[in-house]
Amino acid sequence: MRLIPMVVNGQKIVQLSQLTIDQANDLRSWLPPQSIQKVRFQGMDLNDCIPFETYDYWFKTHHIQTFTYETILDF
Repeated sequence: MRLIPMVVNGQKIVQLSQLTIDQANDLRSWLPPQSIQKVRFQGMDLNDCIPFETYDYWFKTHHIQTFTYETILDF
């Protein structure tokens, strides 16, 4: 399942916490640690955000090509 980005201050972002545990772990291991950002949105701090473009690239090139299948435990 692919995430739909949130738009914050004109930038498209996704939160890693919106992914399944397996996807979030795979993406975190692929990303450099400094690429995960904290974003302030409607008075809340979102601590695990990345640019949508980064997520989209990972999804298209890594996640889909590995043919990762989700199980009932991922939901």
